[in-house]
Amino acid sequence: MVSVLRCKNGDCNRDVLPTLAAQGVCLEHYLATAFDRLSTALELCHNGRPVDPNAVDWLFSQGEFAAQTLAQGDGASDPLERTRLLELLLCLANLHEYVEHHSIEPPRSARSARAAQAS
Repeated sequence: MVSVLRCKNGDCNRDVLPTLAAQGVCLEHYLATAFDRLSTALELCHNGRPVDPNAVDWLFSQGEFAAQTLAQGDGASDPLERTRLLELLLCLANLHEYVEHHSIEPPRSARSARAAQAS
């Protein structure tokens, strides 16, 4: 028998995707957290303040999660959640462009990817 994890966030009783089991939250609460962090990073960027490279690195890694979740249809069958995953990808692309065109030190993973492309 396969046990289904339930979201640990408050009174939420939604299922937790297998890919979010370590966080213990449903896709809705995961997206809320990702958008909160993204909003903070974008606000700092727009105000010309430094953004923690680790925070940017974490945000960029969420793009891979969002793309894989959309591609696999892994629990994102709700059209609103699919739309929010696409919105997350778009916002992350905007953050990436901002980081590339302003004097913000890109995160380690972005530097590694750029170095690999240059080789």
